[in-house]
Amino acid sequence: MSQTFQKTEILKSKTVFGELVQKGASTKKHPFVLLWKKMENSQEFPIRIAFSVSKKRFPLAVDRNAMKRKIREIYRLNKNNWYAKLDANYAVLLIYTSNEKRKTAEMETQLKKVFDLFLSHAEPNC
Repeated sequence: MSQTFQKTEILKSKTVFGELVQKGASTKKHPFVLLWKKMENSQEFPIRIAFSVSKKRFPLAVDRNAMKRKIREIYRLNKNNWYAKLDANYAVLLIYTSNEKRKTAEMETQLKKVFDLFLSHAEPNC
């Protein structure tokens, strides 16, 4: 599988966002909160994901966008490892909760930990 991040992998549906917030399960590993919900319909990719950085914590759009860019890049480089372990389709919302900018390497280790927690809860046979 290629390491691209395609438009079809992005979660855009307002109804799915609402379901995620109301009925979705969550995993926390500072500075990330990962909300997920198992999807019944078939998708091209096992995970449809959205990234969120709080306007309250990063008032400048430049900073929010830079953080989202970093997180997306880390996700793009590591997603093949996670996709291989999934049997079902999921909608995922990844929220960055810290109010400080972090280095990419530090964020990568934390993102891997939160996804490992997600995999252990969502796919217990992993």
